[in-house]
Amino acid sequence: MHMRMLHQEMGVPVKHIVKLYKNISKSTVYRHCKKGITTFRDLRVTNKGRPRKLTIREERKLIRKLFKLRKSERHFTAKRLRLSSGLMHVSHKTIQRTLNRHGFKYLQTRRKGRMSENDLKKRVKFARDIIQNYTSDIWTKKICFYLDGKSFQYKRNPCDQAKAPRAREWRRKNEGLNPDCIAKGSKVGSGGKVAHFMVAISYDRAAIVCDQYEKMNGKYFAGFVREKFRWMIENSVNPHGSYFLQDGDPSQNSKLAKTEIDKIGAVQISIPPRSPDINPIENFFNLIEQKLSADAISQKITSETFEEFSERVRKTILNYPVAHVNKIIESMNKRMKLIKQKGGKRLKY
Repeated sequence: MHMRMLHQEMGVPVKHIVKLYKNISKSTVYRHCKKGITTFRDLRVTNKGRPRKLTIREERKLIRKLFKLRKSERHFTAKRLRLSSGLMHVSHKTIQRTLNRHGFKYLQTRRKGRMSENDLKKRVKFARDIIQNYTSDIWTKKICFYLDGKSFQYKRNPCDQAKAPRAREWRRKNEGLNPDCIAKGSKVGSGGKVAHFMVAISYDRAAIVCDQYEKMNGKYFAGFVREKFRWMIENSVNPHGSYFLQDGDPSQNSKLAKTEIDKIGAVQISIPPRSPDINPIENFFNLIEQKLSADAISQKITSETFEEFSERVRKTILNYPVAHVNKIIESMNKRMKLIKQKGGKRLKY
């Protein structure tokens, strides 16, 4: 740039400029001096970068396909989105950059909102009450069973879905649960057919009940208590006991359900809100989902009806090893101590 300004703006002959730049060859000096002067402003105007590989229409198609996949599969990579949208002439990196430009990031799937100060206090109080009022064998010998309902997502091609990434999804930052929310909420992309099961696990017995249902409400759960609770207690680790543990689901804690529970004489231990980390059956469900995914891959299940999927879930739950369930329940005393130490903060479980 300096050579060109000396020659073209100030009129200095090239032969004099050659003498100034002794370390540069004469041909190089001549070449630079004869070039036109290009300012930084000119560079900004003329250098527009490489043209985009996706047209506006293709970008719209990509976004539409993203929303469709979120309704059916929820978890998928940029490579899968590229394949599904038929944009094979570009790389998956181009797909990622395009999604980022439209505000979509590969973010952590939101499951629970943040806990309030009141939630932390309730968790500490629960742990303190358990430690002070019960012996250490409450989890293994006194609580007859741990009860909860669980929904498993059905996919026509379970093998393919099992290979999809977990815990992350393509979404905008403001989608899903609000970061400051302290309650459950609907998550974008969680659609699809699901199989609902009411499950109970007991120490040294593993799963003792696995009943499929259509819709959870107070009427259904009251009927479930009336028909199943006595049998569940008799077939649990403590056949002469009455304690059972469940979370604060409104249907499972409705007036109808509580009336039936009182008739049977069962005593409910309720965990604090937003506390899946101190509910053993939540860990059990996580292991079941892992087993279902591993079986789909190892057995190469590429096609499955909803009825076949429901039966596979039921068998997996009922046949899960007792030793693994015992290990989960035995860790509860340690969890209570950790909650007290950490002031109610969530645990790694």
